[in-house]
Amino acid sequence: MNHHMTWGPQGMHAMMHGLFAGMLAGTAVGMVGYILFFVFACILLFSAIWLIPLIFYLITMQSALQAVQPDRRSLTPGLVWLNLIPIFNLVWNFFIVSHVSHSLRREFASRGVTNVGDCGYGLGIAMSVLVVCTVVPFLGWISWIASVVLWILFWVKVADLKNQLLLGTAGGAGGPTAPLSPGALTAGL
Repeated sequence: MNHHMTWGPQGMHAMMHGLFAGMLAGTAVGMVGYILFFVFACILLFSAIWLIPLIFYLITMQSALQAVQPDRRSLTPGLVWLNLIPIFNLVWNFFIVSHVSHSLRREFASRGVTNVGDCGYGLGIAMSVLVVCTVVPFLGWISWIASVVLWILFWVKVADLKNQLLLGTAGGAGGPTAPLSPGALTAGL
């Protein structure tokens, strides 16, 4: 008889069958299995709920960098995906915020638009600091809630600036416009 666990669909099925069989029997092993299953399910659910918006956020950051002419970018657009690496993302997010904001500012400046502020830099850095603070005991939940609010504000700011670049309405409503050449919309895609 082969006693090693396989990690394919059959191995997972066998593991789940063992957990549920123990739960039904009401044994201590079954209770531990039930608790482990519940914890595992909660982690998967939380990860899925958090991962979906994170992917859309990273798509926005990547497309914002792609809207900037290559010689004005300070970060290659594909590198935003490094933010999916756990723990590393605590530091990498500072780089994303800095480089996306800097690249957007350079692109707007090249078009003669100066009324775009810091292109979300302040929001993004504050959000990144609060994300790092989530690992501090007693400060975690408060900083997490604040970081989510700032994350959404930064995300919306960058998306708006990207759309202004793509539509040639740099400067917002009533602000100066910078007409784009026909090839500018597809540059960097």
